Amino acid sequence: MNRLQLLLNKLAEEGAEVAQIALKTAQFGLAEVCPGQLLTNAQRAHQEIDDLMAVVEMLNEEFGFGYKPNREHIETKKSKVNKFARYSESLGLLNEVN
Repeated sequence: MNRLQLLLNKLAEEGAEVAQIALKTAQFGLAEVCPGQLLTNAQRAHQEIDDLMAVVEMLNEEFGFGYKPNREHIETKKSKVNKFARYSESLGLLNEVN
């Protein structure tokens, strides 16, 4: 394994950790502190997102990965999420849509 492969593996690992804490937070709430933990689920999620971004920065710095947030793509995704949230609400599967 070379350095690029290592960092790409870390990117996947950190992405999985973000997914895991997001799922736990969905189940138990933002403010809940899991037994044996010192931080709220929101704080833990923030740390995992920072860990993910650290690996992205390393890929950018070491390999010219070139990631930078694309506001247009981000706004398009937000619109799509909200569109399907409204659809879920219309099916009676979502209690509230902002």
